[in-house]
Amino acid sequence: MIDAIVTLVAATALAGIGALVPAFMEDHDMPATRHLAEAAPFLTASALLVVSLAVTAFMVRPGRERRRRAGLVTATVRLGVLATGAVAFVVYGTVAYGL
Repeated sequence: MIDAIVTLVAATALAGIGALVPAFMEDHDMPATRHLAEAAPFLTASALLVVSLAVTAFMVRPGRERRRRAGLVTATVRLGVLATGAVAFVVYGTVAYGL
């Protein structure tokens, strides 16, 4: 359950960052094509997180034990990647912009 919550929060944050790229870059007159090009990595990562969560939920269903174990390993790896990304983001912000 915690995996699903963390994944959905991260996906929502990534989608929000993608939508707010012009505000972060202080370019409020950014053309739509440039905005989509700048936001594409964030929106793609958000979609991939949600798809990977759906695949994991499908794999963890009751049934074959091997498939269930693979789904749990996938969920653990995804949670580790999300935690590592969050820590890296905080460290980068602290180093780049100070406390």
